[in-house]
Amino acid sequence: MKQVGGLALLLTVGACSFPSTPGEGNLLHGVRQFQASLFEYGARGEVIVSMADNVSKTGFFGKNYENIMAFRNVQSGEEFYLKTKLGNRSYDTAMLTIGEYEVTNLYLQYTYTTTEHMGNTTVTTTHIVRDEHFEGNDNIRFVVKPGRVTYIGHIDLIKAENQVAADGRIPTNSFRISDKSDQIPEKQAAQWRREFGADYVVDMMTVK
Repeated sequence: MKQVGGLALLLTVGACSFPSTPGEGNLLHGVRQFQASLFEYGARGEVIVSMADNVSKTGFFGKNYENIMAFRNVQSGEEFYLKTKLGNRSYDTAMLTIGEYEVTNLYLQYTYTTTEHMGNTTVTTTHIVRDEHFEGNDNIRFVVKPGRVTYIGHIDLIKAENQVAADGRIPTNSFRISDKSDQIPEKQAAQWRREFGADYVVDMMTVK
């Protein structure tokens, strides 16, 4: 993979070759497969998060970004990420070891491919455009408790306008955390109840 400007490029050669998305290989996925025995014995807890942004647009010409929260276990240092995408999934969940976690990166990611034909060879390039660290200098933390399903909040990623304010300041990207548990559809809550065997509780992330 090579860096060109602000883009991460991965080149592959072959007919109709579509490479996997680079850049997330160093982060462990939050465990997607619910393991009831670990949950019941108090070795794991389940977290739920929702995310959105102010720039994603659906439609043929719209850019639809992934909203990604990368975080690590404060005790073990293990890294994970959760992500949502407009029109695809509003929530993401993970089964995690108990303990305290801190957010290491809140970012937008847009992935697209281009194809170039060179004689009998097709070269497919995956482009990854990222806008990172919406959390700035803030320390965002949450706690995973044994045998508990926890909604930790909704995160809005707010991309700054590409302009300078009247006082000369350059706006920066930011985020907002809010409790939108009252907007969770009953159908979604029932699905989690069946999957995890318990109702979720609200225990919001903290910001320092």
